[in-house]
Amino acid sequence: MKLNNIWGYGQLFGYSGIDGKNRYYNDFIGTLTSRKIEVRFELKEWIKLYFPIKGRVKFQAVTGDMIDATTQDGAFFMTFADMDTLVGYSPVAPKIIGQKKLNYRKSFGVELYYNSEDTIAVILEKREDGLYRFAIAHSTASYAFARGAVRRLLDTDIEALKQARYDYFKKLPKCRNKKYERLYYKALSVQKVNVHTPEGRIPCMWTTPDRVPHRQMWLWDSVFHALAFATYNHELAKDCIRSVLSQQCEDGFIAAMINPYSYTDETQPQVLAWGTWEVYKKTGDKAFLSECVDALDKYLTWDKDHRDLNGNGLLEWLVEPEYTECKSGESGQDNSPRFEFDGQVDAIDFSALQAQDAAYLSKIYAELGNEEKSKEWQAYSEDLKSKINALLWDEEDGVYYDRLEDGSFTKVLTPANFIPLMVGIPSKERAAKMVKALTDPNLLWTKFPIATVTKNHPMYGTDMWRGGVWLNLNYFVFKGLKKYGYDEIAEELKTKTLETVNKWYKKTGAIFEFYDSRDEVYPYQCERKGQPTTPPDWRKHVHAIIDFNWSSCFTLMFIQEELYLD
Repeated sequence: MKLNNIWGYGQLFGYSGIDGKNRYYNDFIGTLTSRKIEVRFELKEWIKLYFPIKGRVKFQAVTGDMIDATTQDGAFFMTFADMDTLVGYSPVAPKIIGQKKLNYRKSFGVELYYNSEDTIAVILEKREDGLYRFAIAHSTASYAFARGAVRRLLDTDIEALKQARYDYFKKLPKCRNKKYERLYYKALSVQKVNVHTPEGRIPCMWTTPDRVPHRQMWLWDSVFHALAFATYNHELAKDCIRSVLSQQCEDGFIAAMINPYSYTDETQPQVLAWGTWEVYKKTGDKAFLSECVDALDKYLTWDKDHRDLNGNGLLEWLVEPEYTECKSGESGQDNSPRFEFDGQVDAIDFSALQAQDAAYLSKIYAELGNEEKSKEWQAYSEDLKSKINALLWDEEDGVYYDRLEDGSFTKVLTPANFIPLMVGIPSKERAAKMVKALTDPNLLWTKFPIATVTKNHPMYGTDMWRGGVWLNLNYFVFKGLKKYGYDEIAEELKTKTLETVNKWYKKTGAIFEFYDSRDEVYPYQCERKGQPTTPPDWRKHVHAIIDFNWSSCFTLMFIQEELYLD
């Protein structure tokens, strides 16, 4: 078992809901800085924990919740005892650094660092081997509370905690491709650290794209997380779906972004029925299907009734023309050039994913013995596919396009245009034309495919959906290529995806939100709705997010060959 041993800027460090209760608000979640060994805790004002170790540091493990290393002066280890406390041992005493000057006092042998919002309590004990045994507690209450908490934790069995952290990974399925073993365990670590416990309006375990900076639960992200968890943690996979469905409004609407205390007024791509079916296939839990089916029916009905404003049967994303950097957050492709048009646009991906989810809902009803409902949703799916073929196919270019209100095509080519392959919409003849367009090296088939807009588009670059590469879309297209028998091209896409993710992992220790399609720019130097800063700063959201959950999920599935192919 080869865990991540690379120290790199921005990697997440926090207490997972898999191990015990954690929280959404003012979470004691850290990110690694570029300096070893220093962790910046992302509170309202950041607070850094720094161990000024001299000489070379050799890491045995750097995971989302433990740091295990050897230094010239002795061993170093640190992990979470609970959501607000760290324990470990070190050859040097730690330093506490605030974004602004911290107040300081020492009380009953405990050092207290505090501001108006947070307190950090530190207690040290010198061991016979010369190492410092330490306990560090965070509190949003009084410093007296922090002092009491940290004193109790000094007696924690650190070696038992250390063993538990390693045992978590030992109990998971072994890596099937030794070439990517460290990347595999890195992906598992990212998935673990991004798990939350029930809180507020969310009644079960739930997941987030990244606890810094997104923090919230997102609709389609949660489904992607479920697909990965279904390969090794069935209950958590089901909770990924449950947590989203539990937030459904009475009329069937489900928000794109949800936290324990609020939600947005836009939705996201419909992949919930697909995710529910695939989790069922892995678990065999028919009761889970029964639990989900009504909510899935209401949700697809809501999309059908509320996102077809022109009444032609095709769906249109909610667009916000005045929001320059995120004209369609609902689509999940915030700043794609697809939305640089006036008026509503019949969307190829929205319509195709609706057809796919309707087909999966039909399967679910059939499995539950409701043939009437099964036939109803299958007929709807087939009708929608027919409309897509009739209204969104461009014979001249050999692809499907979004359609403007005047009936013309946008002619903006992105990976979204190829989602019909995954859904089985085109004929074999049309699929052949699509694959020819897809693999044109002058368009989307870049050094690291698939770029999210063509190389000849004026917006092409490294910025998110304006040229960046996203693993969810690569996975969608991979599935489509497999469905139509283009196995060699599919395998080439999978291989290039893994090789590129692994290349940047080895350089940074991280798995990123998106990547440069030219495979030249460090991901945290890619634009993200703005120019990246040096050093990178997640608080400004202008670089690819680090330790991104769905990228880790698709990385895991590609490595393990745990692929949801029809």
